Amino acid sequence: MRRNLNSYDRTMPAVLPYSDQVDTVAQLIPNKSLAHWVRISGASYSRIAKEVGHVAARHGRPDIQTDSSRVSRWINKGERPRHPVPAFLAEALSSLCHGRPLTPADLGLTGAGPHQRGDTWSAPAVLAAILDTTRSDAVTDDRTPSRARHLTGADLVQAVQPWLHLHDLEVLPAPDQPGTRLGLTDVARIEAATEAFRELDNAHGGGLSRLAVVGQLQHVTHLTRTGIYTEETGRALFVAVAELASVAGWMTHDAGAHADAQHYLLLGLQAAKQAGPSGVGIGGHLMNCLARQANHLGRTDDALDLVQAAQYGTRKLRSGRLRALLCSLEARSHAALGHIEEMARATGAAEQALADEDTTTTPGWAAWFDLAEFRVTAGVCEFEASEHAPERIGKAITLIAQGTADRPDERIRSRAFDQIALARAYVRAEEPEAADTATTAALTLMGTITSTRVGDRLWELDGELGTVRGAAPVVADSRARIRAALQPL
Repeated sequence: MRRNLNSYDRTMPAVLPYSDQVDTVAQLIPNKSLAHWVRISGASYSRIAKEVGHVAARHGRPDIQTDSSRVSRWINKGERPRHPVPAFLAEALSSLCHGRPLTPADLGLTGAGPHQRGDTWSAPAVLAAILDTTRSDAVTDDRTPSRARHLTGADLVQAVQPWLHLHDLEVLPAPDQPGTRLGLTDVARIEAATEAFRELDNAHGGGLSRLAVVGQLQHVTHLTRTGIYTEETGRALFVAVAELASVAGWMTHDAGAHADAQHYLLLGLQAAKQAGPSGVGIGGHLMNCLARQANHLGRTDDALDLVQAAQYGTRKLRSGRLRALLCSLEARSHAALGHIEEMARATGAAEQALADEDTTTTPGWAAWFDLAEFRVTAGVCEFEASEHAPERIGKAITLIAQGTADRPDERIRSRAFDQIALARAYVRAEEPEAADTATTAALTLMGTITSTRVGDRLWELDGELGTVRGAAPVVADSRARIRAALQPL
């Protein structure tokens, strides 16, 4: 029987071993994140165990001792040591990795310890989580295992649920260590920088500027955590943090790191809630981003759940561009599921909401959803619907072509998506020469941007071309050029 270590027992040694205390065990599921950092450190399991003991002693916990076999089980069997060992392990490995700052989350131990309470949506918890995420992101590389878990289904719906309830908004806490005095003018400067990053993303894709946005998000979050400001400015700062998180999340999604992208978007949603009523719009946009990501990954049911939740959460906002883009995304989800009547209803609602838009009040994060975007999205809906009703493919081509013609030149990535969508529609309409022309345009545009999502869509086009019966030489040539672009020598 295990002794009660909290009780006084004169027979016990002064220093108690900690190696038999485990929070949770995931049998035979190795902790790849911890294994990665152990490899980086170059230290043996025995050396790591000793260093954890030294760190614990410095923190006044000489009772915490471990050994190489326990370190092995943490790595190879997924055992999770109890609080506060994860923090001591992170400190030990930070030292062994030449001062690279690591957290328990970096080691795959996010769920360990007493901090996993129901207050994760409070202002201090949100700011701490964003700082933790951005600091970790800034010092890792593409070979580092993601510490984020990609949520789907009920887990994803549950993760966004608190955003839907804006009542009982907490008073923003005073900073522990007061720093810079901030006002609405400072918030406006932050918003201008965010808009510049958004334009870079639209023009060049997320790969090149992603870490710059992450750094800006970290800086603004730190200002929000330590700054001195009024309640009005504080809520506006949380809107700014949420908007930066949306750009960081979208760029990360565009770079193909989907679990990390979803994590940024969820953190942004938490910040949006702290903004109160003024954060409802950006919260709806973050939900839209989460839904669009789910659609991209083939999780149509998740996308529909998210967009309908977003529509409920933003129901009190006046009709306009946000409502239009949410209805348009709802239509796309219905189309993919074969719900043709629901698709038509949602498309009509999107068109009406866009017509109701007061363009003088359009926020920067919604400006991308213009008439060109609506037409292309409506065309993609018709393309999806043609899987169930083939006669709709002609309307798909017409709408996509109309949207493409009106697309601003600087929206390079969107124009690449347009051409890919047009090529796929032409393939389904059995017009391979027209498809080849659109494919050529897409490949030309792809050469000027960094976006894994464009590559994903080109693979889908390649698969579509592979279904052509009695394929003409032009089809083989299109596929060869796609594969050469996606698999360069």
